[in-house]
Amino acid sequence: MSTQERLRPFALMGLALLLTTGCGTHLGDGGASSADETGDIANNRGRAGDAGAHRPGDEFGMGGAFAPEAAAGGSGWDPGAQSADAGVGAGAPPPGTNISLGGAQDFGYFRRLLADGIVPTSDAVDAAGFFAEHHTALPAPQCGERVCLQAMLGVMSNLVNGNNCTLLQLGLNSPIVANPDDRPPLDLVVVVDVSGSMAGGDKIGFVREGLTQMVNALHDEDRIAVIKYSSDASLEFPMSALRGTRNVLRDVISDLRPEGGTNIHGGLELGYRTALSAYDSGRQSRLILLSDGVATAGITQDQAIFDLSRQYNSEGVGLTTVGLGTDFNFALMRGLAEQGDGNFYFVEHADAVEEVFTEELSYFTVPVAFDIELNLRPGTDYMLRRAYGSSFFEIEDDIGRLEVPSVFLAHRVAHDDVGGGEGGTRRGGGSALLIELMPLPNAQEHVMNTEVATIDVTFREPGTDRIIEQRSEMIYPYPAPHLVREGFFENAIVEKSFVMLNVFAGIATACDQFHLERDPSGAIAMLQRLRAAVADYEDSANGGEGDVDIQYDIELLDDLIEVMQVNNRMPEEEPEIPEDPWPAD
Repeated sequence: MSTQERLRPFALMGLALLLTTGCGTHLGDGGASSADETGDIANNRGRAGDAGAHRPGDEFGMGGAFAPEAAAGGSGWDPGAQSADAGVGAGAPPPGTNISLGGAQDFGYFRRLLADGIVPTSDAVDAAGFFAEHHTALPAPQCGERVCLQAMLGVMSNLVNGNNCTLLQLGLNSPIVANPDDRPPLDLVVVVDVSGSMAGGDKIGFVREGLTQMVNALHDEDRIAVIKYSSDASLEFPMSALRGTRNVLRDVISDLRPEGGTNIHGGLELGYRTALSAYDSGRQSRLILLSDGVATAGITQDQAIFDLSRQYNSEGVGLTTVGLGTDFNFALMRGLAEQGDGNFYFVEHADAVEEVFTEELSYFTVPVAFDIELNLRPGTDYMLRRAYGSSFFEIEDDIGRLEVPSVFLAHRVAHDDVGGGEGGTRRGGGSALLIELMPLPNAQEHVMNTEVATIDVTFREPGTDRIIEQRSEMIYPYPAPHLVREGFFENAIVEKSFVMLNVFAGIATACDQFHLERDPSGAIAMLQRLRAAVADYEDSANGGEGDVDIQYDIELLDDLIEVMQVNNRMPEEEPEIPEDPWPAD
């Protein structure tokens, strides 16, 4: 049974609800309203911030160019000083590096379903993954600390149905210039699915190629272990330094052959035990799990797998997951990564292999801050509606709260910083947390300079116990219910994010309309109107030069429309497209 087939009953029971107000749809992942809506994951987080947990990086204080000293070339780190001693390596991000909150890092699974001629359900529309494929050049990090909160406001009618969309974009960035060639040593345990299904679609070939590239890119002092699992799990290469062992390791990788069932629980357990048996507090410790299917051997219950992983995550071993094909357990793999303070990737084609296994690996292994806590309190004329971009965000008593155990530097530096090949590769844009608020029905209609929200952020500096606090207060210069036709955007950054959120919400709405409302013609017409507005925005973006991220979004909309048209047996509606679809230009 495919992932889409497994997810569809839950969507039909109403977990994906179509709302007709605000910025867009109400989604399970990254669209939390009154609570985290990723099911059991909320109760399964073995986060590094939990009591008694070890935090990798504490002992060695983020060495090399990730260290506070590296940014200034001395001991009293000055975030504003970017000298020749900053350790800038070839291809390293410039000052103002975006920060990732972890979780899904791409939208590849959705695109793969479209490529297979399948109209995805909204469960496959992942906010964190979609946003991570977009780079927004945040304002310069001038807060004087290693992590800076950037809060920006945008208000306009949404592009799906014209209702009020009050959007707060919350981003984190850093003045630290990361040199991935100068990082602390890494202990890596790779747990590889070699079940019989890995033979299809050359998935085992992707894995061999990716692991070989990773071995070539790792440092001599890094250590690695390789475990394979099918019906059973076995240690194929014990934890060893790369120096002098690369040829043997390449032979082990090339000998991986598909066979048997899928014992994810057994593979994970052996992987974690291997990591802990070689544990060294002076090294980063991470496990990478690769799978193309659902658990069919050993202990197969998702909850048992979550419980197993959580035990080891609290011991300081992070987990990153990689999905292949379209039949893997999407919710399990994504949830394990979120719980394990790591990233989730989908390798949809050969061009994604290098980005996931080499470039991304250089950045997601070293945290830049620990114990991040964000609290958002709406102004008296607003209600907090929902958040997109992190399943960690929770709303209780109209107060929004986000807790993340650690955050990492992202590697993309611009909207046109994309890889070549099929569809481009755009992972590494950094996380965007987009907060939707709504004016209250009794909001004051004649009071200018309305307080929208107050945001407080705290985090712990690696290597110390120093807690950093930051606050931002957001003001809308008009009465809360007032909409300006061309919209109000603090800057071009949040304007792009407004469009990005509307594309995301429109895609999710259309998928629900197709599957739940049984209205494919209406879904197609809505997407065509949305596409016109997005294309109108893109023409004027970046001073008329356009925006590569949005160009790929337009291609994605075209692909979704085409697949819906192929699967539609009803007459299509003629969309009513306004003369000026994007009035803000």
